[in-house]
Amino acid sequence: MTSFRPIHLLIVIYLISRLFIWVFRPQAFSEIIYSYMPYAHLWASGTKPYLEQWYEYPPVTIPLFYIPHIIDRETRETPFHLNYLQSYRGLLLIVDLLLFGLIWKTLQKQKVALPIFITAVLYYIGVTTKAHHFLYDTMDLTFAASLTLAAAAPVILSAKTASFFSWLGTFLAIGLKYVNAPLIPIYALLERQNWKRLVVSGFIAFALVWALPLSLFRSSLSVSLVYHDMRGIQVDSAAAILLRTIDQFTQSERIIEIYKNYEVTGPLTDQAKSVMKVLFPASLLIYVAIACWLVLKVTHKRSQFLRIHLTLGYILLFMLTGKVLSTPFLLWHIPLLAIYPFTSLKRQLSFLVPSAIIIFVSMTQVSNDLIGIFPIPLIVGWIRTLAFGFLFIQWLCLTRDEQREAHSPVTSATDK
Repeated sequence: MTSFRPIHLLIVIYLISRLFIWVFRPQAFSEIIYSYMPYAHLWASGTKPYLEQWYEYPPVTIPLFYIPHIIDRETRETPFHLNYLQSYRGLLLIVDLLLFGLIWKTLQKQKVALPIFITAVLYYIGVTTKAHHFLYDTMDLTFAASLTLAAAAPVILSAKTASFFSWLGTFLAIGLKYVNAPLIPIYALLERQNWKRLVVSGFIAFALVWALPLSLFRSSLSVSLVYHDMRGIQVDSAAAILLRTIDQFTQSERIIEIYKNYEVTGPLTDQAKSVMKVLFPASLLIYVAIACWLVLKVTHKRSQFLRIHLTLGYILLFMLTGKVLSTPFLLWHIPLLAIYPFTSLKRQLSFLVPSAIIIFVSMTQVSNDLIGIFPIPLIVGWIRTLAFGFLFIQWLCLTRDEQREAHSPVTSATDK
């Protein structure tokens, strides 16, 4: 039996933090009650998503939102009744427990130094505790967990099973948000050394996640894509922060609520939409092209590190160029930073500290008072945007160092 060691105190701290998150849930507003439960009740009444309903989310969200309804219904006449809210939060708690185990195992397998291990785990515990109003009360933790599984599976699993679970995480994430779909060619190139396993594992994982939705809904699935295309520039996105700053001088824009979200509208925003329609897909396309080029240049031994590295860079870029950025989206990058195999505590902190600042300022309720001529929420938006910009620049520096390592006489599996 393994004896209790000081490092196991991290698990105790984690469990205490999760008790805090469970008890101190949001009271005034819950996305679970406002959005997810009405969807489940609508489906239970016979309305078919996509076919008979303007449903905004990808298909994997359907069981995620519907299973709590089943638990609520089946336990209603028992002493252990779990209502929809409790059932949904319970499912997200299970996801969080599995994700914490994944982070712990990934750090162990990468044999990071003990200070880096402790800092990474404390970072994950600390920032997710700060995000307690969003962790179990939105769907974004499930996307973050799926994305992390896709990036970390080759590190923690044997070669025979890693490919399948990596692709399973990839297709689950696509089925939750669509956002990570452009990563597919990067992952495929990372596995090019064994293309037969790639094809078989990828096909099985795809079929498990997508065969049923495609057979049931077929082309109607495009409804959610149309919905996203119709959405404007959301108030927390980097583009909106710039527009809102200009508006302090022009007084030409305003904020409206549409499709349960807040967006910027006005003459300047109309012009910005045209720019974003080109800038956003172009930035992702350029990123994928450069990432594929980097993958082809390095040895197969470095593929595990590159999978995590390139996934993190992609998410950071999305945070800067996406026209839609809700506060729960900020959860996506947290586990990717937690599992990153830093070899320098100084460099690790150069990522974790800005990330913690992002979470702290974005998930703290502030008044609409002015500091100078700018409202406090706008200042918070600039802090978040600049911090993500700093993180992406830091990531570019890591990429540069990785390339130097790849071409040095003695190579390492991680960054320097």
